[in-house]
Amino acid sequence: MPPFETGLDAGAIAALLPRGPRIPVVAGARASFGHRRAVPVTLIRPSPALLALHLACVEALEAAGAVIADRRHIRSGYRPHASDQRLGTLAPGEHASLTELALVERTPGAPRRVVARIPLA
Repeated sequence: MPPFETGLDAGAIAALLPRGPRIPVVAGARASFGHRRAVPVTLIRPSPALLALHLACVEALEAAGAVIADRRHIRSGYRPHASDQRLGTLAPGEHASLTELALVERTPGAPRRVVARIPLA
């Protein structure tokens, strides 16, 4: 999800998000995101299950009054990806499993931090 604004706390947001089965994913091509294309990512090949989860999250947040700042990156503009991390990167063609949703707080000027984890069964 792109950044969104809401008056709800992390627990209330987590309670809105759908639970479901783990989703197998396959890494696709490498890309760069961000306004300066400085964020290295690996695209995730879209699957019906992954797209359905994305849509369910968008609809749940919107129904609760959340304002999604950049609507270009939701629904048909959604580009599933995994950002490179210090501990590793998904390689094109690699198989993985989406086992949880993470709610990340993005306060300007502060480091990002995970404020809730929603496990997928």
